[in-house]
This record gives sequence, C-alpha cells and structure tokens, in this order.
Amino acid sequence: MTASADKKANSTKKSETAYEALLKKSPFNAMYPRIIAEAAAEYFGEFNKLFAGKPIPTKEARLVAISASAAMRCEYCITAQVILAKKAGATDDEIKAAVQIAAEVARFSTLLYGNEFGQEKLKNMLNKSQPAKK
Repeated sequence: MTASADKKANSTKKSETAYEALLKKSPFNAMYPRIIAEAAAEYFGEFNKLFAGKPIPTKEARLVAISASAAMRCEYCITAQVILAKKAGATDDEIKAAVQIAAEVARFSTLLYGNEFGQEKLKNMLNKSQPAKK
C-alpha cells in the first residue's frame, strides 16, 4: 500500500469508528446522512437544552411540545413527547389540556381566517378586553 492509500484507509476506518460511536450514543443519529450526522447530533443535544428546566420548567416545556405535536399531527412527536412529559411529572389531565389547547387554537384560527376577521379588528377587540393600565 502506498502512504497515500494507507492514510486514506486509516481515515476511512477512523470515520467509520466515529460514526458507529455516534449511533451507539443515540439511535436517532442514524436518521441523518453521515456527512452531517455529527453536526446534527450536536444540534439535537443543544435543542434538548430547551427541556432542561430553563427558561421554561421541563414539564411545561414538554406540554408545549405536546401541543405543537398535536397541531402538526406528528404521531412520532406525540408518542415521544407524551412519554417524556409523563417522565417529567405531567398528568393525563395536563396532557389532555395541552392537546385541547392545540385544538382550540386551530379552531379559532380557522374561524377567524375563514371569516376574514382581520388583524386590526382582532387587535382592537383584544385591547378593549384588557384592563386599563394605571
């Protein structure tokens, strides 16, 4: 083997070992093309900091994620977020409320949009319903 070929083989083996380690760290890493798997895994780790208790407490962050997952109709997200919310202490009733909130936001959005309610009319109504500032 030439020095160049030997170097390339070692690099490939090292890359393969690193990829296998990445897969052992989390099976979700297999979803990404190898060329970006390491960066994607790093981003996923950073993203998950949103569920670490700050700025929103973990349970509440998971309930938000359930609401978003329901609105997106993502069966994978719902499954994961419900399991993780329960691990964070969410009750079945809190989970149902998060789903109901998603449903109500979608319902009101459809009603407002379909009736061409308009942003100005909505803002005026909301401002009138607020108590006067002192």
